[in-house]
Amino acid sequence: MTATMVALAAIGMLRILWLHFASEPRNEPRRTPIDVRYAALRPVVPTGEAGYVSDLPAAVHLGEDAATLGTRMYLHVQFAVAPVVLRYDDARAPLVIVNLYDPSRLPDLMDQRGLELVAQIAAGLAVARPR
Repeated sequence: MTATMVALAAIGMLRILWLHFASEPRNEPRRTPIDVRYAALRPVVPTGEAGYVSDLPAAVHLGEDAATLGTRMYLHVQFAVAPVVLRYDDARAPLVIVNLYDPSRLPDLMDQRGLELVAQIAAGLAVARPR
């Protein structure tokens, strides 16, 4: 009886090992890592709160599609600057993170939102403040 229990436990453990180390890596799609350019935001954005504006919408309300590129960009920035709280679509915060899919839209978006550049972090990624 005890030998049967030990054998079944060993089979179960081998199945778990096979699943996690052999099957899942082959069949699960690789998750895209967080873009390294966001790490440069950390020294520029102090603790507290910061606004966030983008040229792509993010899913911030229940029922919206959370699998969009705009949502992924927003979450990557949120992760990179944590514990700073990002205020989505708020261009009136003392510091505003501008995260653009199309970097050529930066001057237009800055004018449209009444922002002035504080730091250009990377192409399409900047920190601004209200004029």
